[in-house]
Amino acid sequence: TAKKTANGMAAALEDTSPFFARTISASPCLRAFRGAAKPRTAGIAVVGNEILTGRVHDANAHYLCGELHRRGVVVKYVEVVPDDVDAIARCVKRMASRCDDVFTSGGIGPTHDDKTMDGVALAFEQDLVEDQHFLTVLASGATKRHRGGGACDGAGGGSSSRPSSPPSVAARRNMASVPRGARLEWPEDGNPWPIVSMRNVHILAGPPATFRAMFERAALDGRFQGARRWLGSSLWLHADEG
Repeated sequence: TAKKTANGMAAALEDTSPFFARTISASPCLRAFRGAAKPRTAGIAVVGNEILTGRVHDANAHYLCGELHRRGVVVKYVEVVPDDVDAIARCVKRMASRCDDVFTSGGIGPTHDDKTMDGVALAFEQDLVEDQHFLTVLASGATKRHRGGGACDGAGGGSSSRPSSPPSVAARRNMASVPRGARLEWPEDGNPWPIVSMRNVHILAGPPATFRAMFERAALDGRFQGARRWLGSSLWLHADEG
């Protein structure tokens, strides 16, 4: 019986598309979709040297994996990349070509090592342009009043070790620069941080509370809803694995 079951599973994984077959065999979630419409997929890029050095524990990827899975979206990739424009660009470009949606976490603050916008722009071969409304909001100090201090930086840990002093004029201009052609969605709840999207790449802040608020706000209209929901069950057998 075990042999027949194994043969049946192997046969179920066959597909006319070699790439799709490899993808199915690598992901238990994707196997459930064989014969149905292709599932919605996502990639997550966590940006920050502080994650790679172990100084900060990432919470955003863990949270987002759960939220996307709950919505029926298959997370194909989670990658942590350093504060390096080329590394960010390579990661984003690869994920954007293979996933329906890509989410970035961190690297959009006012300091010299916040490179996510530059990396996303490079991934799509675009330059950065200054968004005047964003710059006005930053200059008005609305972001600090809303969050109680601190800029929109950090990769996804519980707290940022960076200073929370108001950004300089140059830093504000840097924060207000987005990839040419990007879409900015301004919230209606008074939150001053826009969701910046470049095609299928969604650029979110690093601090977990802000990251979650931005994702939940964007997801309200159902844009990140998969075609199906996951249902799970367990079957316990008193049998050897072989």
